Amino acid sequence: MGAYYRKSSFILNFKVYLTIYICILMTMTKAEYVSNITGVLDNKSAITTLEESSDALYRTFNSSVKSVPDELVSTMIVTPISTDNVTSTRNPESTLSTLVQKQTPADCSQREKSRSQPIPSSTSRVRKCCPLGENLDFYRENQSDSMCDGAVLSFEPTIINAVLFDNCIEDLEIFTELPYEVGNPCNSVTFFSSFQYDDTEDLLFILQDGSLLIIDKNGNESYTVEENYCLDQDKSGHMLAFICITQVDEVSKAKIIIVAVLMLVSMPCLLLVSYLHLTLRLLRNLHGWSLALMSLCLACGYFVYSVVHIYGIPSGGFIGYVIQFFILSFFFWYLCICCNVLLNIWYKLPYYIQFNKTWTILNFGAYCVFSITGPAILVSLTVQKGLPGMPSYFLQGLTESIRESQRYFIPPVSTILGLSFLVMVISFFGFQRIKSVGYLIANDDEKNATTSIRQFDQQKYEDVKKDAKCVALLGIIIILAWLFEIVTFYSPGNEVYLLLCDMINGLQGLWILLIFLVVRRRRTIILRWWYDRGTHTIAEGTELQPVNKTENPT
Repeated sequence: MGAYYRKSSFILNFKVYLTIYICILMTMTKAEYVSNITGVLDNKSAITTLEESSDALYRTFNSSVKSVPDELVSTMIVTPISTDNVTSTRNPESTLSTLVQKQTPADCSQREKSRSQPIPSSTSRVRKCCPLGENLDFYRENQSDSMCDGAVLSFEPTIINAVLFDNCIEDLEIFTELPYEVGNPCNSVTFFSSFQYDDTEDLLFILQDGSLLIIDKNGNESYTVEENYCLDQDKSGHMLAFICITQVDEVSKAKIIIVAVLMLVSMPCLLLVSYLHLTLRLLRNLHGWSLALMSLCLACGYFVYSVVHIYGIPSGGFIGYVIQFFILSFFFWYLCICCNVLLNIWYKLPYYIQFNKTWTILNFGAYCVFSITGPAILVSLTVQKGLPGMPSYFLQGLTESIRESQRYFIPPVSTILGLSFLVMVISFFGFQRIKSVGYLIANDDEKNATTSIRQFDQQKYEDVKKDAKCVALLGIIIILAWLFEIVTFYSPGNEVYLLLCDMINGLQGLWILLIFLVVRRRRTIILRWWYDRGTHTIAEGTELQPVNKTENPT
């Protein structure tokens, strides 16, 4: 009876403990699926309490089992409690990640769409810091040079077509290509002009409208979109982005209109100079042809330039290169005119050389080839580097982008004008030589010949001298106008005198026309043509008959 009582008590206690353990286990299991948790208990303390309860239950069970007969124990199955499963379910990191996964949507559809979306257009560009075929270089010894150097790696930015949401970006996975716009748009006049971003800390993408998308690599969901930037890579392959802090003020529309109108005023003056030198017999020579084409090139460049800015036509691309070609050709033709004076005073006059019609055409053809090939080479280099071809008139080089765009305009023009000045100085010494000697003795053969030496062509000398005087005055006007352009371009301010310099450049055609009215020989020829227009020269020997006038003409 006692044995039976002990067995009944053990079974009762075992059922009670087993019921409590199952209730605790179910409670802990169900706690994992509760979505809205208002309070979180300390995991370690909960696990410790559970382990202590399990150990107490296990010890009580063992003490009770000792009094149970072997036959009854052999018929029972006891499953050991595994604390590993309990620990993994209460791991703080896994619990937090589970909650984040359940609260974060799988895509951006459940987020609010951003108000400003990247919209591609015809003007969308990838803003590359360095010209095409060049990379960034920060580690050269001479830090005063440009930060660009010869390319080692090809520039291949990642361009995506995306939709922006609140702290979420949806990539549409549409292949997108954008042309490049070369140069740093940040205002380099100020000391701190830009922030620098590196692809080692941030993800850099180009959106479909050409703006820059910056994403933090450290797991922050926020992102930024920048429009005033430039992107490039260094020689180690790291992609770098420069975000502008200070912006450059755009050129006022009134200033653009004023200078463009003055260019239109210069255009008829230049066309008149070209017309006179192509039609008047006394001016229609090698010098006159070159002067006419020089004026025509400047007139064409001024006309296209003014129309583009008055009507707001985009100046990038082909039309910018056309303007660059005409303006450069104007300066090349001026160098040819100076070289023609040098050729006359040092070769033709001293050695009594008189070109026939064939040699004159060949000489003029050489000038044409030089004045066309030179600008064409510079324009092709501009296109190859991806630079805009628009010349620097009424622009200020406040940014690296603007200064870089004039790489094949300002330095070549300055070099050409320097060479022209040097040629005119050499020509001056040629005139001094002839003036001191009187005339240069002809060839040695003529010295030893019994025939008399040919007389020096004094009339030809006077014509060349007057042409040289005209070219010298023309050079003064062109060089002064170019110096004003350099002052305007590299000046950091926005003073009133800069507008005056631009106005002087715009009226350059008027100054060229006034020069021909100052030189006496050309003024006489032009005025004689003006007074004699409509008259005809009657050849000698032509038979003339009187015209009888009737009293009452019908």
